[in-house]
Amino acid sequence: MPLSAPVSWLRDHPRDWRAGTLDVAGLTAAAAALSQRPGFESAMRHFADGWQSGYNATPVLGSVMRNNARYVLLLACLWLDHQRDASQPGISITPSRVLDFYARLDHRLVEGGASRIKTILAHARVAGLLQRCPGPGDLRLRPLEPTPLLRQAMAGYVQGFLVGIAPTLPLPATPQHMVDTPGFVPELFTYRMLPLLHERFAITRGLPAMNWITNREKGYPQLLSLVRHMQTQPDGAVHTEGWPQQIAQRVGVSRGSARNFLVAAVEQGWIAPLGPRRWRLQPAFHAELLQWMGREFLWMHTLAVAAWQVCVQAAPASPPPAA
Repeated sequence: MPLSAPVSWLRDHPRDWRAGTLDVAGLTAAAAALSQRPGFESAMRHFADGWQSGYNATPVLGSVMRNNARYVLLLACLWLDHQRDASQPGISITPSRVLDFYARLDHRLVEGGASRIKTILAHARVAGLLQRCPGPGDLRLRPLEPTPLLRQAMAGYVQGFLVGIAPTLPLPATPQHMVDTPGFVPELFTYRMLPLLHERFAITRGLPAMNWITNREKGYPQLLSLVRHMQTQPDGAVHTEGWPQQIAQRVGVSRGSARNFLVAAVEQGWIAPLGPRRWRLQPAFHAELLQWMGREFLWMHTLAVAAWQVCVQAAPASPPPAA
């Protein structure tokens, strides 16, 4: 029986995603409305803490998931494994299957070609996030599968994300209970893959600053380091603070990288200096940031709730208590 669409800006349930499922204008309007709620600035600061905690929960994740390309390809690995053909259990993740996935994307989402994808897969394997599938056969041809470490890392990441949005968009269960539900994390990431494949859509669409930031090495954590200190002033100006050493220590980059991030943000007209450690967010950038955060909250919340409900309904009923 077809599942119903969970929100007005989706025309189908995420599990049944097809071209035309997403109403982009509807999502944009819903994100704008959410971002104008009283207290949303405080919610953004809380989200920055939750997201960073989830990202830091498994240290290896920070070395492997450093930008949007690596994030999408790790998700693709979980998705490929999650939708294995039961009649061919040994076929999971191979470079050719990942390259086929990449060929179907808008290449602005995952910058780079075949050699970069193979390098990312090799790095993930060396880091202990992917391993050879068990079984006989030519070791050179044997496909890969996620390791328990990758599953643990992505569960921690999702939990931190859900902790970040829960005060604003209530969840049907605690974040820990949701990520502990069998199948929930790969089901969620399947829903995040399908719009990339069927509609070539990522939530950075139409948000050029956010697209640049998420494709930069650890650009998103650096942005959240600024979000963590945002404060709207009585005259409506939005100020924040951040300096290279502080950002570098929090995010895990060099001071030079953090300095370059701030310089680039100034050069592109996103922030303006107010002093050695304080910045003013330019109005256009602040508006784009609000739209991005609204989308982040709504996108993860909607897909997570839909995935959790599917997994709960698929779970076997608990046995009745003993008499």
